[in-house]
Parts: sequence; structure tokens; C-alpha cells
Amino acid sequence: MLDELTASAESDRNSRAVADLLRAGQPDVVTDHALDALTRMKSREARAVLAAFCRHRRADARVRAYTSLANLRDSRDFPIIIEGLRDSAAPVRSQVAVLLGQLQVKEAVPDLLRALELGVHTAASAIGKLGDTASVQSYGKQLGRLPLPVMLEGYGQYLERPAIDIAESVKLEIIASLEQVSGATVKAFLNARVQTPGKNTTPKLQQAMLTSAGRIRVDDPTPGTGAQEQQP
Repeated sequence: MLDELTASAESDRNSRAVADLLRAGQPDVVTDHALDALTRMKSREARAVLAAFCRHRRADARVRAYTSLANLRDSRDFPIIIEGLRDSAAPVRSQVAVLLGQLQVKEAVPDLLRALELGVHTAASAIGKLGDTASVQSYGKQLGRLPLPVMLEGYGQYLERPAIDIAESVKLEIIASLEQVSGATVKAFLNARVQTPGKNTTPKLQQAMLTSAGRIRVDDPTPGTGAQEQQP
């Protein structure tokens, strides 16, 4: 029955039927299938039900509801999705941060910064995609507090942004701050961008990354910790 109802994705009548089915309460597998199906039904009824299921008792159902709601790409629902950053379950918060980055919800940056500080690591990439110049300084306060690979996710996104969003001078400051952190991970990060520059990597930025990477010294492995030579 559910497959028949969802075959016509544009039908308001079918959308209401699926919504009523969900409201009546269904086994988990049917609920999940219906939540996925409502993504294809571009109606206010579908969006209202998805918003309600963002408060479902099961975290995986909430993830599915937020994802389906985001796939409808209606800006009226962005505040509901942003609220998901405060969900009680880590997988929900993580998925919501990813969705906000994909949707380019720039007004979510302050919430994403708070979420990052509270340990939602997927917020880093979203912040790098969406944040303005002022956000770079706020983001940088987590450098040294959060795992470096997490911070590099966001910095990589900042560095790929066009100059109209993030000025070259700001990107140069990012490179300089990363050089101060130093280490093999930063060196590899900078070298990777030198070898495969993005479309918004200017010659000045490329040279700065090359120079900074060259100044970072990586200690040789401690004797005995590397691969052992095979004995005859």
C-alpha cells in the first residue's frame, strides 16, 4: 500500500494519506520507509509531518526525518533543522551539521560554532563552507582544543572559498596560524593543497603554503618504531 501511495510523488492526496499513516503509529520499519517516501512528496502536508517526526522517540527516525526535511530544500524549515543541533543524540546532531552545510544555511553559523565547541565535529566542515571573515577568528579559538584533523576540515573549506567570501589576506593568516601549530599533519595538509590547488588558490596562496610546509620540520621516527628489516 505504501509503495502505491508514494508512486505519485506530486499527489497532495497521497501525501496526506502517508501522513495519516504515520500519525496513526506504525512499526519502525514502516515508519522509516514512509519518512523516506515523504521526501519525494513536495507538499506542505509532507513537510509538517517530517517536522513533527524530528521529535520522534527514536534517534535514527529523527535522523531520517531531518534528512528528508532537508532534501525538500524549503527555507521555511531551516529553523527546525538548525534546532536539531541541540538534539539529545550525537548521531542526530552530527547529521544535522552536515545537512546545514549542504543546504548552505549561512544563518546557522553561530549555532554551528556552538555545536563545534560542544563536540559536534561535523560542524567544522559546515562552518568552513558557510562562515564569513568574522567567523574565522571564532573558529580558530578551537585550534589546540579539538583534534587537528577536525579543525583542518574547516580550514580546508575556508581556503577553497572565493575571495569575495574569504579574502586572500584572511587565508594567508590561516596558513600562518597552521604553521605555528606545525607537525606532520599540518605539513601534509599544506603540501596536498600545493600539489592539487583549488580553483580559488592564487599563486600567492600557493607560495605561502609551499613556504610554510617547507619550514615545518618533522622529526624522524624513534629508532625501533618503524618497519623492521626482514631477516634472512
